[in-house]
Amino acid sequence: MTISLVALLVVVVASFAVLIFFPVSVLGIGSDHDHLTFEIITSILLVIATFGLGFGIWATRRLRKELRIRSSAHTEALALAQHDPLTGLANRRRLLEAFTDLSRDLKPDSFRAVMMLDLDGFKPINDVYGHSFGDNLLRSFADRLAETVGTDGIVARLGGDEFAVVSPAFTDKAEVSGFARRLLTRISDRFEFGDRQIAIGTGIGIALYPHDGHAITELLRRADIALYRAKSSGRSTYRFFEVDMDASILHRTLLEQRLRQAISNNEVKVHYQPILDLDKGRIAGFEALARWFDSDFGNVEPQQFIPIAEDCGIISELTRHLLEEACKVARTWPEGLYLSFNLSPVQLQDAGLPHQILSLLEKTGLPPERLALEITETSLVKNPELAKRILTELTEAGIFIALDDFGAGHSSLSYLRDFPIRKVKIDKSFTERMLVDKQCAAIVEAILVLSKGLEIDAVAEGVEENEIHEALNASGCHYGQGFLYAKAVPAEEANNLLASQKDGRLPFAESAETV
Repeated sequence: MTISLVALLVVVVASFAVLIFFPVSVLGIGSDHDHLTFEIITSILLVIATFGLGFGIWATRRLRKELRIRSSAHTEALALAQHDPLTGLANRRRLLEAFTDLSRDLKPDSFRAVMMLDLDGFKPINDVYGHSFGDNLLRSFADRLAETVGTDGIVARLGGDEFAVVSPAFTDKAEVSGFARRLLTRISDRFEFGDRQIAIGTGIGIALYPHDGHAITELLRRADIALYRAKSSGRSTYRFFEVDMDASILHRTLLEQRLRQAISNNEVKVHYQPILDLDKGRIAGFEALARWFDSDFGNVEPQQFIPIAEDCGIISELTRHLLEEACKVARTWPEGLYLSFNLSPVQLQDAGLPHQILSLLEKTGLPPERLALEITETSLVKNPELAKRILTELTEAGIFIALDDFGAGHSSLSYLRDFPIRKVKIDKSFTERMLVDKQCAAIVEAILVLSKGLEIDAVAEGVEENEIHEALNASGCHYGQGFLYAKAVPAEEANNLLASQKDGRLPFAESAETV
């Protein structure tokens, strides 16, 4: 634009010079008439020059304005590229850049903590209340983090419900613990959105700079490992990274990979443990239990691989495989026997669960009345409204619900009142010690009295001695389960147990040691 303006002025000046000198000097024009013509042409050129000058000034101002707009847009785009659009926090890119500045000016006796956090149970909250509610929760969560961290650190959202914090500088590890506790306390306060209130928890994993590493990417990885340990240790707690955690995570990662492969290849099998009718001495049904043997890891306990399946999102796939196999086997049993199957707490957050289970029953031909689904008390705590809706749908279809490990968890009697529970299973920690511990005996007796009053069945788990069997029978317990009767066995051996019932009763030893 400036070049065009200069060119225009040069043309005007050159034209003006030609009109002045060429007629007079070269052509000898000098009459009054010619002089008048010259003045007219000169006036026109002056008007053009004035117009050109005005246009140039306007164009220059416009160009400057456009440059300011472009500069502002560039600055805004740069800010957007470095910040999370939902929460306004720094994103991963900005965190990586800022950490260089935060770590550069540390005093020799100072350090910073790199922390990883995520929200407990965010996905079910998002699914139940909607994405708009979930977005508001994330924004409020981010505000609380930023408010607590202050200006001497940085908070970043890495994606989803995953956040990272680089703390202010500290000189003592105890200060980091106090800082983590302040974060947990602030987050634990209820969030209010209109007429809705919600409480959430979080875990915090902590890695220290420069003790645990110098690169921010490595510190984030180690903080994430510590976060996993924190969440495994309980709700709303924190853990510092320790070197042995690396080996533990590596083992878990390898186990997860092998588990995915095992599920795809149907290598996780179902074993069946009998549930005995104590009055009749006959098998009333079987509980289906997952068993997995790996060529490298050997026999992997369910307490080890089930949580992995829950954490990495493959529990539903595993459940479908195991339940379908178990239903096919149960279909071959005598009509009076039922199948008991454990549900993961994670699955009671899935509104589509009833449809999935009923579809499997229709596919395998097992009547709903012959299926019992076992749930734990903890699975009812996270989202009681959704859990009640799911359990009600299942119950109305004919399936009956059993409360597993009763007495070992929250043990709220409101569960028995508010949810369609048809059976409680007395936790084996009480059954095993009922003959030597008066408190355990009293708890077992109280559960039996309660179940009788509510007209629901009770199953005592962990029956391993004949004396315990006799004591339970005398106390009015209708059903028992444990190694005294049989361990969990493959389908073929379960059929052998049914065939071995002599005189209408299942033979069993005086103690589980001989089983």
